[in-house]
Amino acid sequence: MKQSTKLSFDDLLKDVIEKGLCNKCGACVSFCTAHQIGAIEMCYCVDNLPRYVDPDKCFRCGICYLICPQTQELNEDVKEKFGWSAPVGVFRDVVSARATDAGITEVATDGGVVTALLAYMLESKTIDGAIVAKKTGLFNREPEIATTRERLIQAAGSQFSESSHLEGIGEKYSTYVPILPVVRMFGPKRTTKLAVVGTPCQIMAVRKMQVLNILPADAIHFTVGLFCMQCFAFEDLMGKGFVKKYVIRPEDILKINVKEDFRLEMKSGVTIRVPFDEIEDIARPACLACRDFANDFADISVGGLGSPDGYTTAVIRTTLAKKVFTEAVDQGYIEPAVLSEGDKKGVLSLIGSVAEKKKARAASRQDRPESSLPPEEPHGEMKELKTKLAGLSDEDDLCSECEKLNRHLTWVIGFVSHELSATLGTVVMNISALTDPEVARRLDKEKHDRMLLGALSSLNLMQDMVRNYLASSKVRTGRLAFGPRVAVIGDIVDEVALRLKSSLRVKGMEFICDQRDGLEVICDKRLVRVALNNLVQNAIKYGTANTTIRSTLKKWNDGFEFAITNEGIGIPEDKFEAVFDEYARFDTLGIGGTGLGLFLVRKIAGMHNGSVGVDAGRILDGKFITHRTLRENPDQYDVDQDDREVRRFAAFTLRIRNCAPAGSGSDRAGGTQNG
Repeated sequence: MKQSTKLSFDDLLKDVIEKGLCNKCGACVSFCTAHQIGAIEMCYCVDNLPRYVDPDKCFRCGICYLICPQTQELNEDVKEKFGWSAPVGVFRDVVSARATDAGITEVATDGGVVTALLAYMLESKTIDGAIVAKKTGLFNREPEIATTRERLIQAAGSQFSESSHLEGIGEKYSTYVPILPVVRMFGPKRTTKLAVVGTPCQIMAVRKMQVLNILPADAIHFTVGLFCMQCFAFEDLMGKGFVKKYVIRPEDILKINVKEDFRLEMKSGVTIRVPFDEIEDIARPACLACRDFANDFADISVGGLGSPDGYTTAVIRTTLAKKVFTEAVDQGYIEPAVLSEGDKKGVLSLIGSVAEKKKARAASRQDRPESSLPPEEPHGEMKELKTKLAGLSDEDDLCSECEKLNRHLTWVIGFVSHELSATLGTVVMNISALTDPEVARRLDKEKHDRMLLGALSSLNLMQDMVRNYLASSKVRTGRLAFGPRVAVIGDIVDEVALRLKSSLRVKGMEFICDQRDGLEVICDKRLVRVALNNLVQNAIKYGTANTTIRSTLKKWNDGFEFAITNEGIGIPEDKFEAVFDEYARFDTLGIGGTGLGLFLVRKIAGMHNGSVGVDAGRILDGKFITHRTLRENPDQYDVDQDDREVRRFAAFTLRIRNCAPAGSGSDRAGGTQNG
């Protein structure tokens, strides 16, 4: 991965925009303007490309470059974090279905499944809104956040539109709508849950933002991915030969659809089918560089391919998608067709076939001398072969090892830089908004306080990241100072709770500690404070908003025991040891951090001849049931271990010993050095 500190919007201009590869998804602008920083914007012009509005405001953080769907730096991170397997991504089921509401099916391109599913999610309070493309003219659309069934129906029907900002464009129409800039309309409110309907490039940009844990992607709760072969400008289509042949007029077109080919459904009832290769020459260059047809990283991918007319094909990829789709069927929003396992394999084979055609098209254009498309990383057998060839001689082994170490160093620097950049960006954006008189006038006290708390919370987090990174460096070189002395542990817990008060308030959380008053232990107070801070900060970051973090402090042997439990994303049982590794992170929600907090907790515990352990499990009927208990009692607890919707908890127990036994005659002010 490149170091983000060496990247900026200038690199995005050079590598993507000026080469004609920009998807116009608006991800870069969405991040940069989330709090009115204003370094870049989508220009209100015919090309509608991102551009500098004020270069002096650019932080040179490189995030706009990293989250672009046309750059490669985060692709492997996305694959690992959200899951991917050849040829069209992971999936749990494949269905062919249609909406039951006639008002939806009348305007839908296929079976209206997307509209029906979003309507169910809105009305069941699963989401607060859905980002869709609403009609603004005969063939014009722009994005909006729909919060009612009526708004969803108004936006129903296939749309592959290119323009979201139509001012100054007149009646220009194309087949792509950049949806991401409107996410920020809801602001940095972390309790907001939005669904996004998008093309593969848009969903990839969302996933990259979630990998980096940056605004405004924290508001995106559910992604609906459209099958997509290519997008184009409508006036270019009107210049094609078949349009003249069939005397097609824009006002006579009822629907545009994509299945095995490109289809124009006319108001007369006639359907005109056009092979993709006949319109390839008017495809956007960005589409010709894209290799993703089936929207591999969405929660659910949809399109007409593989289903009869009037039905939608849906590839259900995640647990959340499986849950809401099943509920929508049970509640009568969606009616699935009966598909045998053979039928499903046939549908998947057809999707895979079209997906391979798109990949082959991108590969063929990449091989052209004039091509500026980014190369695809080797995978599968080719990757294994490349690895084997790298070790043919001792010299090659040495070079390979040096390259590996160099890559690791680059990764560490880039990784920490990304985390610091994103967090610092949040602080600056909040403070900038608060100090802007125009913005401040529009803020009520609640929003003002929330933004201020957000800035303070982010500063605390950034301070912790810097401290942990410096401390881990000293651990590796054996230079971490250790000076035990008498400390009142309850006072340290209170100091940590006070310091993290803003972080707790931002997430609506409460921290409770059952303390043993006056518990004194000879320890390194500074290091113990770091360990306790990291444990509480970890519980806040990975905990569910508006829940309580519970902890206990008690005497343990000649020292103390601090136990802390939070409700949140939990920890898989096979990761209990790995969570303490350096730079380890296993969450799938895009939560930030350097992966050093728990690593340092274990190191600090070891310096005090103590220990730290972890347990986790499910919350069933208000009881905290560990993974082990669930595993040993399968008949008593019938729980799907892969179901992400069941409440989970994680519990850490830190034990610290006295560093000088009572009555040993040692200096209580200085103690003795252990570890």
